[in-house]
Amino acid sequence: MMSSVRRWIAVIGLTTLLATAFVVQPAAAGYPPESRRGFNDEYIFATTKAVNEMDTNPALKLTLYPVTIVLDTALLPFAVIAGFIT
Repeated sequence: MMSSVRRWIAVIGLTTLLATAFVVQPAAAGYPPESRRGFNDEYIFATTKAVNEMDTNPALKLTLYPVTIVLDTALLPFAVIAGFIT
């Protein structure tokens, strides 16, 4: 019973990851962000990006990364929807 639940969770996670990989478009070179149409990827793993840009001790960053990755993965479907709306 538990192995089938784990299998479904893995399938859903991989499907979400692949869907996000195909939807995210690189920024158009030479154009300002306002003129770019399509998907806005600034919400994808925003917490992890914020920790990466923090000006703090690297040991603190190292302890925050696992928490932010779990949080961003849990909120990934909402971030994808927000990327299409904005």
